[in-house]
Amino acid sequence: MVVAVLSFVLAIFNARVDGISMAPTLQDGDALLVDKVGVHYRPPERGDIVLAAEPGGSAFVKRVIAVPGDAVEIDGAGPVPVVLVEPGGKGPWQRLEEPYTGTSWTRKEFCCDSRGLAVTPAPQPLLLPRDRFVLLGDNRDASTDSRRYGLFSRDQIVGRVLFRWWPLARAGALSDRPRLVPV
Repeated sequence: MVVAVLSFVLAIFNARVDGISMAPTLQDGDALLVDKVGVHYRPPERGDIVLAAEPGGSAFVKRVIAVPGDAVEIDGAGPVPVVLVEPGGKGPWQRLEEPYTGTSWTRKEFCCDSRGLAVTPAPQPLLLPRDRFVLLGDNRDASTDSRRYGLFSRDQIVGRVLFRWWPLARAGALSDRPRLVPV
C-alpha cells in the first residue's frame, strides 16, 4: 500500500528536465518535485521556477520573469541583454538582476510586442494583462519561451517546482532568485 501511494504521489508531483534551456540551474535529466496543487491557490511569483504547458501541449520548465500588472521589456542593445521591469506597472524601471544566467545570454534581441514576443526592432515596454506571465529559461540563448510563444496564462502554469530530487549529488532546493535593482 505504501509503495502504491508513493508511486502515485511521485507520478502526480514529479517532472523531469528535458534539454538545456534551464542550465546552469537545472540540467537535462534532473528530476523535480513539483507542487501541482498549491499553484492554483497562490499565483506564481517573479523568480518561481514553474512547470508550464507550451502551446503544443507538452510541459516544460521555465522561470517566471514578470507577473500580471508588471510592465516588462528586454533591451538587447548592451553587451548582455537585460530585462527591465516596472513592478505593478508603476514607479521607476528596475533591472532584473539574474545571477543564474551568468554571461550565457549573448543573442541580441528586443521585446515585447503586444503578445509578449521578441520580434520588435527596439525595446518596447509591455504592460502585462491580468492573468498573464512572462516565462523565460535561464539559458536564454537555448530556450524556447515567452519570446517565441508569447505570454502564458495562469491556466498554462501547471505547477511550481519545489526542489530537485535527482541526481542525489545535486538534490535540494533551488534558491537562486532574481532581484530588482535600480536602473
